[in-house]
Amino acid sequence: MGSLDPIFSSYYTEQKWVRQINKHFAKEVKIDVENVPVSVFNVPKSLSGAKMPDAYLPQVIGLGPYHHLRPELYQMERYKIATIRSYLNSEQTVSFHDVLIERLKEIEPTIRACYHKYLDMDDESLAWIIAIDGLFLLHLLLKYSQTAYIKSKKLTEGAVLYRDVMVLENQIPVILLKEMRKTLGITPPNDDDDEELLSMFMGFCEAHSPLKPANRSKFSGKTNHLHLLDLMYLLIVNHRATKPALYREPTKKEKEDPQPDLAHNHENFIVNVDEIVEAGKDLGSVGRKVVTSIQIVRTWDKISNLVGLRHHEEVNNESQVEEISIPSVTNLSKHGGINFCHTTGGIRDVEFVEEEATLYLPVITLNGDSEVLLRNLVAYEHAASGSTPELAQYVDLMCGIVDTIEDAKLLREKGIIKGSLNNQEVADLFNGMNKSSASTSNEIVEKINNYYYRKPVVKVRRFVENRIYASWKALTLLSTIFLLLLLILESFCQVYSCARFLDRSN
Repeated sequence: MGSLDPIFSSYYTEQKWVRQINKHFAKEVKIDVENVPVSVFNVPKSLSGAKMPDAYLPQVIGLGPYHHLRPELYQMERYKIATIRSYLNSEQTVSFHDVLIERLKEIEPTIRACYHKYLDMDDESLAWIIAIDGLFLLHLLLKYSQTAYIKSKKLTEGAVLYRDVMVLENQIPVILLKEMRKTLGITPPNDDDDEELLSMFMGFCEAHSPLKPANRSKFSGKTNHLHLLDLMYLLIVNHRATKPALYREPTKKEKEDPQPDLAHNHENFIVNVDEIVEAGKDLGSVGRKVVTSIQIVRTWDKISNLVGLRHHEEVNNESQVEEISIPSVTNLSKHGGINFCHTTGGIRDVEFVEEEATLYLPVITLNGDSEVLLRNLVAYEHAASGSTPELAQYVDLMCGIVDTIEDAKLLREKGIIKGSLNNQEVADLFNGMNKSSASTSNEIVEKINNYYYRKPVVKVRRFVENRIYASWKALTLLSTIFLLLLLILESFCQVYSCARFLDRSN
């Protein structure tokens, strides 16, 4: 049963609430906020409790009412103010309060309507927060309208700032940025499209998007995006390949690539066996017999390796991360004969062509801030009502097939994975992300699994794992103990002459 305690801690708080409700009611009668979409969401609880909650929190700069007043971020307030003063001219600085702050106070119901969470602060504080953070963001993005600057790849400075700009709860709605630019005279009052602002947003997304964004010509003159994160999401999801969409890679036989090294199973057991073999070579005829028996056991171990038998306990289960059920890249390639190719398109161009046994994937560039971007993009897709989990299904697919360094290495060799992250960091990135899509249905995954588990070698492998592995572990232990007893007996007989005991018994 829920608590019946009131939400107010004092009479003063209750009276403050009454005054705010009275004032908001009067204002919202004058200002129509029904057409103002909620655009800045809280991180869904199903994601905020994941392995990396810091990915959903700004580390240096708090933008907007959700994080502006956090004590650990407030030390950047002076930096924000200094940046804004350099952004405004002298006339705009003098009239800052009388013009901009007053205008934001007038549209205060609109500001509140943009945020999903109730904002427990007065109009003056809210107007100042939006003004300071909005102008700081505009100044930060100003350089992205300079095409030459973007192409020069000099955007590495302030990487943490750019990372914080893409956090879900750190977004500033476009509708407020446009209003601020109009109020300050940066754009004409009747300019609803604000092409310059769109150009800055597009430049940022093109520079930082982990997946290739759609061509900016498709978004020219369109201002239906809600904020920076929303635009990057739309650019990623709506990017489609132009025909021909797919690049066909040569097959393994064509390229004459050597097969990947097979995993060495029962590693600890093999190390012990090697030591026993070396010792047995020095123990005469009985020792050589024991060595022969051990080598027979090792031969069976090699057979189990060829079949692909793996110890289940060798799989890293340190983090309880839920992933979709699909074999890894290495298993798909080695046991399923599936090839991997990159496509010029985006996530909507992911395709498994069964006739070619080829999985086509878009190129993804993974750098230091890529995990934060992917997590917040998926969180936004999850939070925005009515959106289909297209990006989440793609991320789930990548998390499912990339398990080890070898998986990341193979996709990098195929040109699917690029960026500054090494193969270990790529594997850690995808292994650390929970299953994102609420729906369990994924057509691509189902097609891959159906194809893979129909392969004869996979059926044999699964039979060995399910039927033989359970007894193989016990047999391995018993064989080792038996061989050790034989060695002990041989050593005893060499020292105490077992023949004497046998003669006496006779």
